[in-house]
Amino acid sequence: MKTETNIYQGKNGGINEALKRKKIWETASNLHCSICGTCLSMKEQRDMLKKLKVHKNDYRDYEIHSIFCNSLSKRNKLSEMVNEYLDRKYRWDIDQYGNMSDREILTAWEGKSKEGDVCGFFWVAVGKADLSQRVLNHIVGEVHMMSHLNGGTCRCERVKIKNMQEEKNKLSRRLRENKEQEKQWKADLEAAQVCIERLEKQVELLQLSNTNKSEPDADRQILDRLKEENHKLQNKIQEMEAEGVDYRRQYRQGEKEKVRLAREVFQQKETIMQLCQEIKALAGFQACCVNRALREAKSNKGRLLMVGGNHSLNPYYREIVESMGWQYRYHDGCLQGGQQSLIERLKWSDLILCSLDVNSHGAVKCVKEYAGKLQKDYRLLPNSSLSGIARMLTEQAG
Repeated sequence: MKTETNIYQGKNGGINEALKRKKIWETASNLHCSICGTCLSMKEQRDMLKKLKVHKNDYRDYEIHSIFCNSLSKRNKLSEMVNEYLDRKYRWDIDQYGNMSDREILTAWEGKSKEGDVCGFFWVAVGKADLSQRVLNHIVGEVHMMSHLNGGTCRCERVKIKNMQEEKNKLSRRLRENKEQEKQWKADLEAAQVCIERLEKQVELLQLSNTNKSEPDADRQILDRLKEENHKLQNKIQEMEAEGVDYRRQYRQGEKEKVRLAREVFQQKETIMQLCQEIKALAGFQACCVNRALREAKSNKGRLLMVGGNHSLNPYYREIVESMGWQYRYHDGCLQGGQQSLIERLKWSDLILCSLDVNSHGAVKCVKEYAGKLQKDYRLLPNSSLSGIARMLTEQAG
């Protein structure tokens, strides 16, 4: 395949003409979808179409994506613009990784994929003229699978964020209404107080005028009516104050719920990121575990207790342990109810795995103390990752 020398501004300000890279229209057409989806944002793609005067506001994202994928197979204004823009956008990555060998590229890719920062590195790889097809296929395949994982995660997170935003808007709207209502109540209260003061003065005048004579029936009726109106106003003020207290309580509860939901979304994001990393790390153990399981026909190796670790990963702990022939139980390391529950599980077990990174000090101390007294075999895990547990059990079986 014919290649051209890409000339671009290097990261140190100089011109780098030594790196020979393929233009985007010289790359395989099946890579264009991944390049657009990974290296370009939808805003960048819309801006490019706008510069070429082919942009329409009613274009959907997938329509713009199709325009780019169909245009990059040939040399044209759009493909030249994309190639120049990506070389400029990722010039630091090209300078950093463009001269690496296949082995160095693979090593650097492992670090980039763990960090989640793969956009610039992916552009370096697909345009690198001397990169072997084996290494390119490896990188393209992992980027493809990342898009599936990230797509599912983003859809779930978007739904949660949308629901939280709707709840926030609802609470904000209620708060504004409450403030307006409170403002109106204050005005009504001030007016009522003025009215009460006026009525009290009238009552005083009536009482003074009738001090030394019997009160006429007409004056007595006026006085009774004024007292009744005063009583009604006082009741209304009390009702409005009670409603204000209730609205403020509902708003505070809404704020607490919003904070709880935000914390839950954050924890779920952390769990998803850890699962992605753990699934990748477990790939190397999969073949070994399957072969060992077939040889041992899932024979029962005994009873295993896991103490501590990430509670959200407990189903995956169970899957790994039981797939390797062990009976499984779990204790989260919380000793607020006392040590007895943990001690009973220690008596039940044949092998104990105790996490040191996600656990309570009391649980670790209890395992060390009672496992020795009960003559139970136990292992202290520096971390509670799925790959670490799988590796430990593989070494234990060996």
